[in-house]
Amino acid sequence: MPLPCGAASAHFDAAQALVDYRLGKEPMKRLGYAGSRRAAWCVALIAGCLGACHRSEPEQGPVVEMQASKTQQPVQKQADKPQVPRERIREPAVAGSFYPRDPAELTSQVDGFLAQVKPLGIKGLRALVSPHAGYVYSGPIAATGYRQVVGLDVDRVVVMAPSHHVAFRGVAVPDADAFKTPLGIIPISAAAHQLAASSPFVVDSEPHREEHSLEVQLPFLQRTLKQFELVPLVFGRVDEEQVAERLKGLVSPNTVFIASSDLSHYRPYDEAKQLDQFTVDAIVRMDVQALSPNQACGHSPIVALVHLAQALGWKAQLLDYRNSGDTAGDRSRVVGYASIAFTDGK
Repeated sequence: MPLPCGAASAHFDAAQALVDYRLGKEPMKRLGYAGSRRAAWCVALIAGCLGACHRSEPEQGPVVEMQASKTQQPVQKQADKPQVPRERIREPAVAGSFYPRDPAELTSQVDGFLAQVKPLGIKGLRALVSPHAGYVYSGPIAATGYRQVVGLDVDRVVVMAPSHHVAFRGVAVPDADAFKTPLGIIPISAAAHQLAASSPFVVDSEPHREEHSLEVQLPFLQRTLKQFELVPLVFGRVDEEQVAERLKGLVSPNTVFIASSDLSHYRPYDEAKQLDQFTVDAIVRMDVQALSPNQACGHSPIVALVHLAQALGWKAQLLDYRNSGDTAGDRSRVVGYASIAFTDGK
């Protein structure tokens, strides 16, 4: 989109960085924009011109309830939760860029995605692989998976996400009591802090501070579940099989696991589809040896989930695959997205 007042030529690189960031492509820090006040101004200017930044402040109070349509039952809203001291809350980092900042607009967008998906009657849903790009790109694919959790008796969600900004060893649990989105506050489960008491889990808020891959899952969960607690895990370099062994202790009939990941990046449309088909097939048949980090940015969360599924006898099935060329982007350089369900057959 051309920018007004000659800004296009002066800030084209910042615009490209922002667009790539919302697509779920290269993180802006690696492009050299993080930490620069001038770069921040440029990106804010570009975001404003693109209409990406919504400046209205989040409203307080309960989530706006989804309006029932002729084709879909209302999505359940979360119950009110106790107040948490502000300093113990992980504030939203990408509201206004990856998804709308305004609660009503965010509710409308998420509910609109969900309304386009039919329940598939999946029995024994235990986990999902879900994409994490800007909602305009990956939201429809994420909704395919999240529509299947509506009506489930789930009170705890384990979200496993890759780190795009901080290099570290282990799996980071934030030093916080809750996560916040424009739709409200989600308490962190005591199970998260219990995990952090021993390796490979660590207490570290820095990997969570700017991470979008975990945050973008939360509004979908808030619109599809009743009150629930969160186990937020950001993966650094780690032995995924060791992680899976520890996560066995969190498995219960009321717990769902989410592995946050996009698939191929920057490939032409047809090439991306071919590569992503190979990756999806490997996940569905649970062949961890066939999976590599260059196939999916959430490689470690996916591999940990596959190890967990293998140990517990779960099965995997593809629910939806598309890429940014199918949703909102051009087809010359696309990012792939899949929604994959893991079930226990019960």
